[in-house]
Amino acid sequence: MEKSSGNIGKPVAAEVVSPASEGFDTERLMRELGQGRLFHLMNYGLLAVTVFMAAIYGINYVFLAGDVSYRCVVPECELSNSTEYHPAWLAGALPPAGRQQRCSRREPLGAAAGCGAGTAFAEELRPCDQWLYASWDTIVAEFNLACQEWKRTLVGTIHNVGMLVSLPILGYISDRWGRKRALILSCTLVGAIGSLKAFSVSYEMYVVIEFLETVAGASAFPAAYILTIELLGQDKRVLTTAFLGIMLVLGGLSFALLAKTFHYWRTFIIVVYPPSLLFISYIYLLPESIRWLLSKGRKEEAVEIIMRAAKMNNVTLSEETMKQLTEEKPKETKKEEKQEESGLWMQVLRSPIIMTRLAICSWWWITCTFVFYGLAINSVSLAGDKYTNYMLVVSVEVVAVVTNALVLDRVGRKRTLLVAYTVCGLSCVAIAFVPKSLAWLATLLYLVGKIAITQAFSGIYMYTSELFPTHARHSLLGFCSMVGRIGSIVAPQMPLLAIYVEWLPSVLFGATALIAGALMLTTPETLNTRLPDTIQEAEQIKNQPRSNEMQMNNTS
Repeated sequence: MEKSSGNIGKPVAAEVVSPASEGFDTERLMRELGQGRLFHLMNYGLLAVTVFMAAIYGINYVFLAGDVSYRCVVPECELSNSTEYHPAWLAGALPPAGRQQRCSRREPLGAAAGCGAGTAFAEELRPCDQWLYASWDTIVAEFNLACQEWKRTLVGTIHNVGMLVSLPILGYISDRWGRKRALILSCTLVGAIGSLKAFSVSYEMYVVIEFLETVAGASAFPAAYILTIELLGQDKRVLTTAFLGIMLVLGGLSFALLAKTFHYWRTFIIVVYPPSLLFISYIYLLPESIRWLLSKGRKEEAVEIIMRAAKMNNVTLSEETMKQLTEEKPKETKKEEKQEESGLWMQVLRSPIIMTRLAICSWWWITCTFVFYGLAINSVSLAGDKYTNYMLVVSVEVVAVVTNALVLDRVGRKRTLLVAYTVCGLSCVAIAFVPKSLAWLATLLYLVGKIAITQAFSGIYMYTSELFPTHARHSLLGFCSMVGRIGSIVAPQMPLLAIYVEWLPSVLFGATALIAGALMLTTPETLNTRLPDTIQEAEQIKNQPRSNEMQMNNTS
């Protein structure tokens, strides 16, 4: 359980106050600027495009490195360049079913040239050394990965290792040099590096580029999310999360449609990746986060953006706000800013409350990435068309996004996420006990689990960002997301585990979700609280009085 900030042992370093909190009410400023007018709508649109593209790149290895049908070439019966996939003699030459059918073969009896429907074959199985592929759409056929399932699933694991490396790097860039720079850097590099995959000449080259692409682009969504919530007041955070969640769904559906249209993996890459190079134009189109500029003491730059926003939104700022924006800051305060910036992580390490919160948030993220990506990856293995299945699993995420929009500001963050984790855990565990004759019930539980974990994943972005201070928000959010990638690194290996113990993956998904739900009881509610700007404010979240405006709204 978290300790109250009033307990003995409160870290001294947490008492340093950021410039943003020294008498400046950023929440009031955001409300005065309008939040739903031209300046904001323009930025919502710009940020929505980055989230849309991030969804397309997110797990495209599901199709690019997807499994395809293949069989052994039987050199005694056919030529190595044969294209007939189901010859009349095939049933006798291959084992009846399972992995052996793809990786083993029988030799024909007798020395007669060629094989026919009546050809007899030996019982002894021999390993294959050549394969015939039914499709060349994925890298499996291109790089001859038959019977090397681990190489295929390793692409997903390498992708998520890249995310683990990326998040702290781009998180540091975001908190140190700005949200805008981090976002533009991530979005443009993913287009440049990802395009190179289309020219891979070997499996090893493809995997290396996959890693570099992810290191560059994995932080696009966190950067866009933080820029969006810092553009708004506290009463619009849930709406923001829902808006970005819808964009992720639209991006996921577009990804499946593009993959279905451009089957061949090289063509898909050439079509999808180069447009991201256009994000370089955001240097001129997208403003920096006002909150971040104020928290760094860069008031002149912040005022310039604020004035432009007020003009575009046709609003007049109050006299008190204008006074705070135009008054000079003492030099001593600037000195304190530098000391605070250099000792940020020391403040975090000296705060048992923040450190405990960081550990708990990390487990939530591990659970979200493990279960969310695990269920998404397994969706293409369900019966039916893999593109349709993927679109179905992505589509149900809308239910989670809409549910969050309706309940997060009414029921609260904690209870909503607690229910989401619990429902997901129970659904996934229950799948293991459903008999195969009730496949429809297993599919239903699968979709319920996917909806619940999507609801948790969508909500955890907002909840985590509300638990940490502005100066370290992206760094700490990035740290939690980085540790969480342990889950997404393991998730691509679940299909391999299912080969040996079919029910175990769903039980593991459920168990991690139930533990995450239990940990939700140990953190404070952030409903109707302002975003903390300092370590001290973050520690005192549970003691914060509810916003007067929000109280009035709830009682009216």
